[in-house]
Amino acid sequence: MIGFFRKIRKKLADDNMPLKYMRYAIGEIVLVMIGILLALQVNNWNEGRKLVEREITLLNNIREDILLDTLDISFNLEYHRKFHREEEKLLEYLLGNRTSITDINMTDALGIMLWTALHRSTFENLQNNEVGLIQNNSLRKNIARFYDFYYNALGKMHNEFRSFDLYEKKLPFFKEYFTVIPDSTDYVLKFPGGEDYYDHDLSKKAIQLQDPEGARLDNEFIFILNECSVFRKAIIDFNQSVLNEVRDLIIEIDNELNNLK
Repeated sequence: MIGFFRKIRKKLADDNMPLKYMRYAIGEIVLVMIGILLALQVNNWNEGRKLVEREITLLNNIREDILLDTLDISFNLEYHRKFHREEEKLLEYLLGNRTSITDINMTDALGIMLWTALHRSTFENLQNNEVGLIQNNSLRKNIARFYDFYYNALGKMHNEFRSFDLYEKKLPFFKEYFTVIPDSTDYVLKFPGGEDYYDHDLSKKAIQLQDPEGARLDNEFIFILNECSVFRKAIIDFNQSVLNEVRDLIIEIDNELNNLK
């Protein structure tokens, strides 16, 4: 194209036609500028598409992390509910409001230590390196709020705050008033498996109340059991709130992914 215009320009110059030469020169400049602008537009479009693709990848990774974490949260919630149900039954028995203990699962009334392991690497990478990549301001703020508040609180509740260590609070009293049933069927807790979790189960023998009168007369045991029941109900409610937030956030992420695609 440029060679073509050069030939025309040379012919016009040789024929001493300055006005036509000037018009062709201006036209050539205009075409060159249009070509440059088109190239810039295409480049900007390509760069914008790359950013959108990175945003889609990021949102998909966050979505995957959150859904994986619901396995751990749901597991804890299931067992907290089981433990709370049996704690309440045992408390009612110790307070004299229940005459029989045959329907109380004492192993669940003691429970086990529960912890949580949450996936935060994608979000932390977003915070450190790509904070502006999510263009939807409302979604970006909701994701940050979810991790900064709900995940931090969940981690502290399960892993850090000793006030929520209900198993350790009850254990001394269970050592005193309960005994292991030697030929009982192993009590098994199945943890979430798969490549994203440590795949393992825990098992132990069942236990039974061997000193009912002593337990009923121990006001400290009754007090601790009552406190544990209250704290566990708070844990249950918070875990359920987190799952509700997950549901809403996943819907919001899916809507944004549909818009981007």
